[in-house]
Amino acid sequence: MEKPRNKPILRNSLLIASLLGLTLTSIFLSRRSVSQIQQTSASIYKDRLVPTAIIAKLTSQVYNKRLQLESYVLSKTNPQPSSVAFALDRSNRQIDSLMTEFVATNLTHREAEQFELLKQRLEIYTQLEKDLIKNLANTPQAQQILFVGTGNAAFSQVNQSLADLSALQLKVGEELLNQSNGQSNYIYVLTALQIGLVLVISLLLFWKL
Repeated sequence: MEKPRNKPILRNSLLIASLLGLTLTSIFLSRRSVSQIQQTSASIYKDRLVPTAIIAKLTSQVYNKRLQLESYVLSKTNPQPSSVAFALDRSNRQIDSLMTEFVATNLTHREAEQFELLKQRLEIYTQLEKDLIKNLANTPQAQQILFVGTGNAAFSQVNQSLADLSALQLKVGEELLNQSNGQSNYIYVLTALQIGLVLVISLLLFWKL
């Protein structure tokens, strides 16, 4: 007459094992989602915020070069071409260093394309600087025409590429943020399921005891 008691014990054991299995599974999924959120957060900093800061520095250097060239071409004090060339060369080395830092980050396909366009436009503008300082050093009028005409167009293209690259950084950052929010919502759902499973199986255990 004592044997039938084994069935409730077995049933309760299965319920407890199911509770533990489902809880452990949901905990594992939650931990994996947390790890993904951490990776996304690290990517937002390393591959979005850091490159954005680099773009800001690049923009500053490009404008600094423009001001140096403007002071040389339009100034009435006639600064020495060698001193201007040295200042521009220093800015160009800093730009090259910043470009190396930027390309070392994780770029999307669109960002890589925009970066290549920026490199091409910077090369054109840098060559224009050399023409103004070396080839046209003794012809101030020709310098001013090149600076105001082709120079303005080349500078505007470089500036536009920097602005487009910055906009891409913002767009990709927003996509990563949305992805992180989706993972957070997923964790909330898993947590709710954990609580629900505990309550349901606890009620079943209590009802069967």
